[in-house]
Amino acid sequence: MAATLVALPGAEAVASARDAAATARLWIVRHGERVDETPEGPTWKQATPKARHFDPPLTPVGATQAQQAAGFLGAVGPAFERIYASPCARTLATAHELSVSLGGLPVTVVPALAACAAAVKKRGLTKLPFLDDAGMVKLCPSLVGVESQAPASFERACDYLGKKHGGAPVLVVSHREGIRDLAHERLKLPYCAVGVFEAPLTDIASPHEGPVDWVLKKLHAPSGAVLLAR
Repeated sequence: MAATLVALPGAEAVASARDAAATARLWIVRHGERVDETPEGPTWKQATPKARHFDPPLTPVGATQAQQAAGFLGAVGPAFERIYASPCARTLATAHELSVSLGGLPVTVVPALAACAAAVKKRGLTKLPFLDDAGMVKLCPSLVGVESQAPASFERACDYLGKKHGGAPVLVVSHREGIRDLAHERLKLPYCAVGVFEAPLTDIASPHEGPVDWVLKKLHAPSGAVLLAR
């Protein structure tokens, strides 16, 4: 009887699979369109207490952008355990749209995921009147809690989440500045851009106490179109 020949993967494919298995991935989604950057911005500001001007809500267009990004993540992204979000209104509303489209993923707020935002950098994470628990749940009914143990800086909070999940993929909803800060580049980022960062699993392993060496490997538009690949 004739033998059945099975094509074996080439060295490049084997190396690629080995590298993927030894890599942790962090997916960061920028929030959708914010009202203060639209023609309706002045009306919103006039009706909103000055102390809350740092926290503009998501617009209907922003919700649609988030749904589009969720479609991309659902089609090509890994199976995420949950969504981690900044406590800002626009990020919570974006996380809600992602949660609904991705099968009801639970959402956990990590305060430091807002630390990268320009207004928060200027005034300080602990000095701003973020929404209370009821206000956050109103915007994001999938919210299940707040990760109070995470470090206070954006970069270290990302490290904390990567280590917490032991190399499993992590999905974060944050701000434009977060992607820029972690990539160490002033990138042009559309609303709901998706940055895919990678780090060696050796950086994620529990004995490793130093910062994680996150590297931006891909940047996608919410549609999934590739804006940058390395």
